[in-house]
Amino acid sequence: MESVSSTIGHEKAPTNKKPAQVSVLLVLANIQTPPVEATVLRLITEALQNNIAGIPLIHKTEEFDFDPEVSKKRRELYYEQHGYRGEKAIERLGLGIDGKHRERAAQQRARDEGHLNGLNDHQP
Repeated sequence: MESVSSTIGHEKAPTNKKPAQVSVLLVLANIQTPPVEATVLRLITEALQNNIAGIPLIHKTEEFDFDPEVSKKRRELYYEQHGYRGEKAIERLGLGIDGKHRERAAQQRARDEGHLNGLNDHQP
């Protein structure tokens, strides 16, 4: 009997759910939703700009510092290091990069001895 009397003395207090619902409603009402920007006028202007005039990045002007004397110096350095039209560079690439380039160069010289530009020296 004692357990029954203990529950009777402790009645649950009624909970008020109204303020919680109102606060959730206020939070949801204050969320900003962006307006739809797909109007007919905007679609037409974007189509004209992107397809006919080009994107704005194309119309941006750039300036570069250019010195023709520097290019002449670099050309001379390139010819010295790689040869005219890169012929020395092509020869180095043809010899390989595995460390046996000296042996291959000696083999190619022995093979090409007596030939001039792929032809025999003693042609009639």
